[in-house]
Amino acid sequence: MIQQEQFVADTKVLTVSEIASFFRCDPETVKRRARSGELPGFKFGKSWFFRMHDINRMIDTAIHAGHQARA
Repeated sequence: MIQQEQFVADTKVLTVSEIASFFRCDPETVKRRARSGELPGFKFGKSWFFRMHDINRMIDTAIHAGHQARA
C-alpha cells in the first residue's frame, strides 16, 4: 500500500493558482516562470500544470545550491 501512496504523492498535479498560493506569489509570476523554464511545468491545452514531485525536486536543488554557495 505504501508504494501506491508514494505513486499518488509523486504524481499529484497542481494548477497555477495552487502553485501561486504555495509560493505566495501572483499567478502571472507562476506562468512567467513556467514559460521561462524556471518552474518545471507543462501545458495541457491553454493551462499550465505542475507535478508536486518536480516542484519538491526544484526546491531541494535550490536549497542544496544555497548550502554550496555558503560553504
